[in-house]
Amino acid sequence: MMKNLLHIFMVTFCMMLMTITVQAQCYIIGSDGSWHTNVASAELQATGHEGVYEGVVAFSNGSQYFTVVTKLTENDNDWEGLSLYRYGPEFNDEMLTLNTPMTMYAKKDASFMVPAVDGTYRIRVDFNTNKITILGNFPKQVYLIGSNGEFKPNEASETIAMSETEGVYKATVNFEDLYFFVLTQLGTTEDDWTGIEPYRYGGGTAKINRTNRLNRTVQTFTIPEKGSYDVTIDLRNMTILLYNATYVPEYPDAIYLHGLDGNIAADKGEAIEWSEVEGVYTGWVNFCSKQFNISTALASTPDGWEEISDKRIGTATATCDVETNLTVNLKKGEWTNFFVDASEEKSLYVYMTLDLRNNRMTFYGNDENYPTGYPKELYLLGTDNAWLFKIPTGVLSATDEGKYEGDITFTTDNGQFAILQRLGMNWDFVNAKRLNPNFDGALANLNEDISFFTTGDAGAWTFQGSAGTYAISVDLKSNVIRITEKVPSGITSPMATPIAKSYFYDLNGRYLGTKAPQKGIVVVKGKKIAF
Repeated sequence: MMKNLLHIFMVTFCMMLMTITVQAQCYIIGSDGSWHTNVASAELQATGHEGVYEGVVAFSNGSQYFTVVTKLTENDNDWEGLSLYRYGPEFNDEMLTLNTPMTMYAKKDASFMVPAVDGTYRIRVDFNTNKITILGNFPKQVYLIGSNGEFKPNEASETIAMSETEGVYKATVNFEDLYFFVLTQLGTTEDDWTGIEPYRYGGGTAKINRTNRLNRTVQTFTIPEKGSYDVTIDLRNMTILLYNATYVPEYPDAIYLHGLDGNIAADKGEAIEWSEVEGVYTGWVNFCSKQFNISTALASTPDGWEEISDKRIGTATATCDVETNLTVNLKKGEWTNFFVDASEEKSLYVYMTLDLRNNRMTFYGNDENYPTGYPKELYLLGTDNAWLFKIPTGVLSATDEGKYEGDITFTTDNGQFAILQRLGMNWDFVNAKRLNPNFDGALANLNEDISFFTTGDAGAWTFQGSAGTYAISVDLKSNVIRITEKVPSGITSPMATPIAKSYFYDLNGRYLGTKAPQKGIVVVKGKKIAF
């Protein structure tokens, strides 16, 4: 009798423990951008089904990540203690898609990711199956704004209905403008920019015939050329595809650096992609070997150099020593052995800009990479109305100590320009060595001495003249710039493709696009402007 009673008690006790475990509380950490182990950013509520919790979770402060826990800690940074009660995906930062359950793993030091920054989602957690799901209904249609050249929040340039696949929208769209964005809900008036922010998606440059991310942002999409495209918008994975079977890009998606690790093979190379400007490839590169080569495609075999013979990038010479902060002029279709001061024992970590529009390459990095005294060259910005501190519109070569000469090309009448002593990864860095006028917008006249300062607020000059190419000289000893008529040489050189837009950045240096935001503080031409 006692044995049976003991058995019944143990079974009952175990069931009680299971019930307690299943009915454990369910907290969300991280959705508010604050990661404290003792404070939940949201709490999911128990449903009518044991072990199943649901709730609406608002993501804020730029947050797109979260983790699930069943118990909070006493201290605010006790991640070791929290690990006993934490649930995460198999791999860190795995993205949830609408109405698609994902497996959770107990004691997993990893975070989930929702499709959009600062979005609001209904989240279900089922501890019986260890599944997590974001719930919702896809809209019946989505909208393009701007593809016809009109930007009104309440008037769609194109309405795209849902296809046979839920959450996927398809249509053929004729783009009459290079700029557009996506809305999942229209605004109420033609100036309802604030109202559409939760439903607005963009992402900068949209590569044709490539899948592009949909980001919740005021940054528009930009396409390289107008025309008709088959548009596919996938809200399950937050992507957009613009497809045109006849589209031939002027520049490849990436360039490849062979031999960074000492192994030079035709089928291996580190890819550097273009992002902000098509044809300009930028990124950090770590050289662990002295020699490298460049191409715009990889071969199918290690020794398949002939296969990519027309994809090679070199110089006019067979070898070339590449120094930091000194531009190298490139020549397509040439095979050149490039050399840098690097080895396996002492690597060289630099930021690279390779511009196939103007056929030049520059390495730069931090203060340690820059020479003392006068720089090796100077850089022009803004002459094409594009203000990209990583991508100069012109390079001025040293002719003597502290003296520089080169060409300056304006794509518009009365164009603006700035001069940098160094390139870099943010405006604060390059502005520290910038040549500044008396005030922003100061006039720069032809055949006159133009004074500058190396201190004070960053600014740009306004050239008083017509679009075209001129000669420019800079004297860092006398602090004088001079622009003169260029003497015809009989030789023409390719000009950079005009980009007749202003470029906007946030305070962290993130590129926001070419459309002025509705509100906030941004950086334009290296200066902070409030909207």
